[in-house]
Amino acid sequence: MHWKLTLCLLFFAFFGVTGLKAQTTDDLLKLLTGKGVLTAEEADSLRAEAAIARQNGLPQNHFTLSMEYRPRTELRYGYQQLPADTSVAAFLVGQRTRLSLAYDYSNRLSLAFSMQDLRIWGSQNPKSMSGTVQVFEAWVEPRITPEWSVRVGRQKLSYDNQRLFAENNWRIGGNVHDAALLKYQGAKLVVHFAGAFNQSADNAFGTDFAPSGFTNYKSLVMNYIKYSVNDRLSLTAINVADGWQDETNVEKIHQRFTSGGRIEYLKGSFQAGAGAWYQYGHNTKGVDLAAWYVNPEVRYTLGDWQCRAGAELFSGNKPGETDTDKSFSPLYGSGHNFNGSLDLITKFPGDVGGAGLVNPYLNITWKVSKTFSVRTDVHGFWLQNDYVKNKVTYDRWIGVENDWLVNFKPNSYTGLDLGISYASVSETFEVIKKAQSGAHNRMPYFVYFALTIKPALLNSKW
Repeated sequence: MHWKLTLCLLFFAFFGVTGLKAQTTDDLLKLLTGKGVLTAEEADSLRAEAAIARQNGLPQNHFTLSMEYRPRTELRYGYQQLPADTSVAAFLVGQRTRLSLAYDYSNRLSLAFSMQDLRIWGSQNPKSMSGTVQVFEAWVEPRITPEWSVRVGRQKLSYDNQRLFAENNWRIGGNVHDAALLKYQGAKLVVHFAGAFNQSADNAFGTDFAPSGFTNYKSLVMNYIKYSVNDRLSLTAINVADGWQDETNVEKIHQRFTSGGRIEYLKGSFQAGAGAWYQYGHNTKGVDLAAWYVNPEVRYTLGDWQCRAGAELFSGNKPGETDTDKSFSPLYGSGHNFNGSLDLITKFPGDVGGAGLVNPYLNITWKVSKTFSVRTDVHGFWLQNDYVKNKVTYDRWIGVENDWLVNFKPNSYTGLDLGISYASVSETFEVIKKAQSGAHNRMPYFVYFALTIKPALLNSKW
């Protein structure tokens, strides 16, 4: 028996500490069992103890510290709003400086914390004592099992193609939610449940939510499901209930429900997908809601070239419809990535007059080298329904936009982006945007240059 004990000690010293592949360990145990040196029960016990020894020999703690410095110089003439005949182009530099830390303990506990400073150069008194730093993310995520975990705190909710929930990285401040998130991560199935309830003050009584200077939901429930059928086919579903406080009765919440999903198919260089969602319940003002959204898209890659074509269709209201709102809202997604870089159409339903939108698009990307790429997007914009104002029915065509993006990434932590966008709009769009008469005769344009530096300052395991 003593020689077996000696063999076990040598076994752990060699395979447990050095951490050789489990296949090598298993082969040796099978050999010893076959020779009669060990019984099957003793071999199983050694396998289990060797696995524990290997796990204990791995680093238990992982800490990373990173930063992001992103100044963006912009030349604006028609960005977000149409120019008047007296308008002069705006020139400015916006800057984001973000410091982030993340910690993981043996896949049992994760946490993240990041702070950021946001500014337009010159907008703040350099001698001021007022602070400008804010918390961007702050969450903890204990793991219940290897598959289940709960993330609680201020966090990004970014799902699918970011049409309904997005990080909104284009925006200088990004976008986060104060929420609790239950997560399941399986081999083929991913399930998330998010919940949030917002208050604007430390109330002693009641739940009045009155944010100052911005609008937001009072309550949020979200369910995300993604199932990978195989390497080619995946199915995604997103169901949302966001509640908005009534303007007069602060304890009444108008619930807006959004249900739908996306199917994606990939085979070699070809990819096709389609997403569809339906909104019902009540809009933020309490009006009955019945709206829909559809997004078919195909993508093909040929060598260094990629072509993506598709369309977004938002339902809208017909002239005179008031009992039921049929204007679809893309919730908390990124308009900048979908409806043109000029951001003329990002606020639904206002930017389309509540009439809905039809937006066919074509995207072509040329990867010149590993570090350099050029992309162009073309968008056509039509209203989904007629738009009538002062008994005048306007044409449904509202404009066309062309965007160019040049990207240079010399290393893993540096990125340079040059963007150029311009558009031609119609009189209909001029009226919807409440612009000066004749604004549709002027060409809006937008040029920006962004530098992004995101180094990892510290990456430590122990």
